[in-house]
Amino acid sequence: MNGRICLTPQQAFEAGFEEPCEHQVPDPNDCPTCRLTGAEIRRLAVLLRNDLPAVARTTAA
Repeated sequence: MNGRICLTPQQAFEAGFEEPCEHQVPDPNDCPTCRLTGAEIRRLAVLLRNDLPAVARTTAA
């Protein structure tokens, strides 16, 4: 890790894919153990769907 501070969910997501995984696969997305499952992706989508700016939320409502 490079020690940077992630300020947004997008930065945190990207930071996890810039480093090799603990199984020494350069791209964690290619590692069968580390890559996200369909269920994990669905859970993250639910958590991040409220990450819309306040303006977008009010116009959507």
